[in-house]
Amino acid sequence: MLFLINLLLISFQMRDGGGVLYLERTVNMITIPFVTVSLKVARFTRETVDTYLTNVDASRENRELKNRVFQLRTELLLKRNLENDNRRLRELLGLKYSLSMASRAARVIGNTSFSGANLILIDRGERDGIRTNMAVICEDGVVGRVWKVFPGNSHVQLISDPSSAVAVKLAGTEVFGILAGTGDTQMGEIRYVPEALEVDVDSAVLTTGADGIFPIGVPVATVLKVESTGELFHHVQVRFDAPLTGLSYVLVLDNPSLREESK
Repeated sequence: MLFLINLLLISFQMRDGGGVLYLERTVNMITIPFVTVSLKVARFTRETVDTYLTNVDASRENRELKNRVFQLRTELLLKRNLENDNRRLRELLGLKYSLSMASRAARVIGNTSFSGANLILIDRGERDGIRTNMAVICEDGVVGRVWKVFPGNSHVQLISDPSSAVAVKLAGTEVFGILAGTGDTQMGEIRYVPEALEVDVDSAVLTTGADGIFPIGVPVATVLKVESTGELFHHVQVRFDAPLTGLSYVLVLDNPSLREESK
């Protein structure tokens, strides 16, 4: 046993031709591969973590940029809407001062439809002096008439409603008729125009005031098509001047005759 121990001690102290202990060489041969693998694993892990953190940062930054872009687009849309509202209000204000009768601006707060009726809801009512059958117009032309009145808001029957009727004439002529709605918010028709009278496409259609609701000379529509029916009257199709489905503000006209009737 002592011999073996001495032999091991001697072998541990033996050196190769370069003066390196054989024991040290052996240890190096065994441990270096493990160290190399460990370093590669550590480097791979570090690079993977760095890549992950970089992707997380990039993803967060991308999300923040998308949110910022969405916010800017929303602000731009709101700004455009405000600019459009301001433009419409300025146009309504100019229209108001050009009218010979008192009027009230109202905001459109809703569209309602039931039983085939074409209606809008405005934010003016009895408390604001609104009464039924008051004329409602916008900067482009006739919108309709006040149909039902509540304390703080009112329903307006659009000229596109099938039960609507407006006394009209073609501008610059003596051609009269009744503009009636068909339920289409873009087009209607003029009834009771004799076939003996000439009706031109693109003619402007104006109110006559004969219905006791609308003042004289307010634009209503433009003649789109004229068809001969072979009977007593033309079939005259018109396109409404007012954008009935895109209204933001309207003007309610204070007809003095309606004030007298309500007394």
